[in-house]
Amino acid sequence: MHNAFARQPKTIIFDFDGVILDSARPKTMAFAQCYAGEDESKIAEVIRYQERHGGIGRQQKFEYFEEHVFGRRVDASRIADLCDRFASIVDKAMMDAPFVPGAEELLQRLNGCIPLHLVSGMPDGDLKLVLMRRGLVHYFSSVAGSPKKKITEFCRILKSEQCDPKDALAVGDSRTEFDAAVELGIPFLAVVAQNAPDFFPADAVRCRDLTGFDALVALKN
Repeated sequence: MHNAFARQPKTIIFDFDGVILDSARPKTMAFAQCYAGEDESKIAEVIRYQERHGGIGRQQKFEYFEEHVFGRRVDASRIADLCDRFASIVDKAMMDAPFVPGAEELLQRLNGCIPLHLVSGMPDGDLKLVLMRRGLVHYFSSVAGSPKKKITEFCRILKSEQCDPKDALAVGDSRTEFDAAVELGIPFLAVVAQNAPDFFPADAVRCRDLTGFDALVALKN
């Protein structure tokens, strides 16, 4: 069997929710919970938007929901309240979320062999706190969350690793990181969980989880 990515990447950039931790669905429903009592059709629109734009920070999403879904003026104090409400819902979920199948084992195997970086739409401070609490910090050469932009962070990583885009690999579950990778010429592996919506183009390389990573990506034994 031929690997979809025929040579070992010099660096790998991972997303977090839905790629390392199986936390994408709880976060989607947390956005819906923040709007409990609102029009059900608008809550459904919130869910659809979150499913498609998982890699964008929560503040930016709430600003979008308020203006474009609910037709309200964006109010900074309300956005802050929504972000706090969201954080209170997902805090425990992030500690309880299981690993995506194969993720923990893959991090252990690649640790010290290939530089691994983490770029997430989760707020930077919250992301680093979760990594610390879950004992995952040591796996990553760098960690970046929102409001940092994915394409900016991808560029930073390529520069810091002195890596040509074609020699890197990005692994994610949303179009946000996919579009950033494509723009820079970084190969991309899409993680599309069972029964999850699939927003990737037909020719994108896909996997259900990370148990089959070795079958897709050439790695030196």
